[in-house]
Order: sequence, then structure tokens, then C-alpha cells
Amino acid sequence: ASALRAMLVESTLREGEVLGVLGLGALASPGRELLGAATAAPTRREAVSGAVAAAVATLLPDPVDHVLLQADLTAVAPGVLARPLARELALLADVESTGAATVYRFSEASVRRAFDAGRGAHDVHAFLAEHSRTPVPQPLTYLVDDVARRHGGLRVGMTSAYVRCDDDALLS
Repeated sequence: ASALRAMLVESTLREGEVLGVLGLGALASPGRELLGAATAAPTRREAVSGAVAAAVATLLPDPVDHVLLQADLTAVAPGVLARPLARELALLADVESTGAATVYRFSEASVRRAFDAGRGAHDVHAFLAEHSRTPVPQPLTYLVDDVARRHGGLRVGMTSAYVRCDDDALLS
């Protein structure tokens, strides 16, 4: 029983550090606020939970409202993006790598995905210009324009013969 108790205490302390309630074995400021919420009267718990959120918010970095566009059809987000920017950028590009900075890659398929969601070429160009700290690279402008030119088009052609067979072995 004592080995189990020691294991439970150790795992609880590790979880407390992961959650930010503990730091270096001591109760952190969010932990103190959380302890206050647990002991507060039910009528005060909402106010105390707001204090917990505020204590945690002071420890987190501010969201970033810009990206750095590069000529290799990538965008670098130098931190955690603000939610609306992250949502729109996820529509326009695919995440290539994450870490301290997130790298997004623009491709024909990702730009087409934005057009399929109702964005137009003008919207995409305006979004990129507004949220980039670097000038919009020419290859990215060309990619958006090329995909826009072909998007929504239907190509019809004629065929003179076709093969139809329900038996795959016979068709092979």
C-alpha cells in the first residue's frame, strides 16, 4: 500500500507541474487561485475561476497576429496565432512543421480548398497582404491567380470509344 501511495503522490505532482498548478515542487500562482476556488463558497466559485484563468493567462505568451511569407511558398508563424488568423491560414495552407514557430505550406490543393470554401482570389490576396509582415512573394501571388483562373471551370470533351466490363480478371 505504501508503494502505491508513493506512486500516486509522484504522478499527481507530475500532473500538477504539467498543468501549471505546481512549479519546481511549489504551488504556483494558478495553483493558489485554484485552491481558492475549491474552498470558496458555491456563489463565489465563478469569480474565483475567472481569477484562475487570469493567473494562467499572465503566464502564456500573447497570440501573434501576423505571419512571415517566404518565396518558397511557406508562411512562418513566429508564435501561437490568434484564433481567427489560425483558422483562415489553416484553410489556405497545410501545416508543414510545428515547434516554437509553425511553418505552413501553400500548394495548389490548399489554395483550391480556400476557393471551395467560398474565398475569392481578391479575398486571399487581401488576407495575405493584411497579415504578413513581409511583402507577398511573387510565386505565391502567381499560385493564387493560377488556381483562381482554373477554379470552378468545367471541361467537356468527346470520346470515340470506351471499354466497360464488370469482371476485373477479364478486363486485366
